[in-house]
Amino acid sequence: DNVNDEVMTRLESVFDESSVAAFIYEPLVQGVNHMSMYSPEWLDAAMKIASSRGIVCIADEVMTGFFRTGKFLASDFLEEKPDIICLSKGITGGVLPLGLTVASTEIYSEFNRPGDKEKTFYHGHSYTGNYLACSAALASLDLLEKSSTMNNIQNIEACHREFMRELQQSEQVRGVRNSGTILAFEFENSEKRGYHNSIRDFIYTEFLNRDVLLRPLGNTVYVMPPYCIQTAELGNIYQAIREVLKLTA
Repeated sequence: DNVNDEVMTRLESVFDESSVAAFIYEPLVQGVNHMSMYSPEWLDAAMKIASSRGIVCIADEVMTGFFRTGKFLASDFLEEKPDIICLSKGITGGVLPLGLTVASTEIYSEFNRPGDKEKTFYHGHSYTGNYLACSAALASLDLLEKSSTMNNIQNIEACHREFMRELQQSEQVRGVRNSGTILAFEFENSEKRGYHNSIRDFIYTEFLNRDVLLRPLGNTVYVMPPYCIQTAELGNIYQAIREVLKLTA
């Protein structure tokens, strides 16, 4: 709590600077920061501080969107709502590249001023509205809405929670955490957590030797499977983790 209070105080100090225009964040799970996870309550408090100062809140939901954290958007866990949401990847199931920048009515209306060319947002990507990518997105969204997909998502969450209890008993790991279908932890060694931790290449290779493709962030291992994965396949991943943990003992 003392750490959270200190961070919030520092955040208020930064937001009080007149040069701050936007607060950009990955909600609930910071993928770029070793899959660090934090509470909706903390983010709500931070967003309230930003909004009270007229700072635009921008949610990067590229990784956390489309039920990855348990709800359609990680922002759905919050009372406060972002002004802009960035989406990609999951919207097409990774089949074709597509990105969306979704803005609130308040933001949109600032540029929707008929007759006032000074307010027009003169911008467009070369492949905006690409019909193949949009068709893939519609098909992917249809799949997401199927009850079988939701059942698979809930099964992944349940399997992760069960395996978490086992990992928490191991002296070789720390920081076991979970958000929806994301499971993460650190391999314990004498080095600091970081992208350049020397254990990364070793465990990456050992997972490949077991036909499991994981991408450790330094000594941080995360499991973020596709929603079509089956229970037995998840079990193979967990077994590979067990075996690699034994090698690093």
